[in-house]
Amino acid sequence: MSISKTFGGDIKQHLINVLGEKVALIDSEGNFITDTNHKSEFSALKDLNNIKNYRITKGIDGIKELIVPLKYQNQNEAFLLFKGKIENDKSFVPLAKSFSELLIQQYYEENQPVLDSTDQFITKLIFNSSTHDMPMYESESKVLGYNLDVKRVAIVIYLKNFWERCLASMDQPSFERDTIIKSWKRNIETNLKSFFSKSNDMITAYIGNDKFVVFKSVTTEEEEKLKNLLKNSHKAIFEPLKSLKISEIAVGFGNPYSSIRGIIDSFKEANSALELGLRLKGENRSYYFNDLGILRILTDGEKEKKIHFACQMLNNLTNKELAKTLEVFFEQNLNLTDTALKMGIHRNTVIYRLNQIAIILGLDPRIFDQAVTIKIGLIIKKLFC
Repeated sequence: MSISKTFGGDIKQHLINVLGEKVALIDSEGNFITDTNHKSEFSALKDLNNIKNYRITKGIDGIKELIVPLKYQNQNEAFLLFKGKIENDKSFVPLAKSFSELLIQQYYEENQPVLDSTDQFITKLIFNSSTHDMPMYESESKVLGYNLDVKRVAIVIYLKNFWERCLASMDQPSFERDTIIKSWKRNIETNLKSFFSKSNDMITAYIGNDKFVVFKSVTTEEEEKLKNLLKNSHKAIFEPLKSLKISEIAVGFGNPYSSIRGIIDSFKEANSALELGLRLKGENRSYYFNDLGILRILTDGEKEKKIHFACQMLNNLTNKELAKTLEVFFEQNLNLTDTALKMGIHRNTVIYRLNQIAIILGLDPRIFDQAVTIKIGLIIKKLFC
């Protein structure tokens, strides 16, 4: 789900009325959600995901501006931009943040479609599960008639702008939005069943944030074929779902597991593959968790700490010659001679630069274990910093 432009305008007007400030609202990628008279006054925005409480920066006109993240369900949903009053007084920041987040919460609660029992069960299971809740989920799954003893693979389907274009833009009550969601669920299942003629046992749910998830049963004999088809036949499988409103689709899928715990794990894998795949290559592709390689370290907990570590470590490497040398050194598989030849410099120059890099980073790229850490950091920095 994403904030619509109409609602973004409502937040902006409320804040102007309460705070009397120049204000703009942007989405998590730095795009302006609202039309504002002050849009041209705000700077280009970068590194939004690294903002914890707020950030003060110098605008294009030399005047300081304040960036405040707005959260909903522990995720950055949007950002507020202010000018003027922040020069001398930041005391209103908590007020602006709390007030805006309250408006966002009210908006989503009032406009949330009425989820059916499957959507409610799956959403609760994958986002709010804990070990002591497992017996309860086991009982609920039996009441709903789901066989979780068989292996199931989670397939997360991202329909770009689904909420804004198919739900939020319609002046309709929530039960009509629910009808739209049910229709899309049927279309997704029908499409998958037509492509995978065997093992058509599926559990399909809408989980918000423009995503549907399908838990498809699969036998051990079918696993490899299913994986290859999902990876290599994205267009053939998912192209029929496209419409005038939905033109961009991306898919992530995990490994097949059985049991309540298993489908939670498969979902986490699928969702991680999707999120990282979108950052790496974008929409209209399918992404498999096992293909993430070393990036799978971001899925085993403490993701934010790992991102913060990578950004902090590599932000110190500001010298362009050193950064280029490090890049080529990795491209040449840590070979000093090949790096020197590639860059057209003396081997001793490469050694000198690597010594400087080791001092700056506190890690030596010539030592394999430390080189792995640096390489992972470079990939994370490219994606998130």
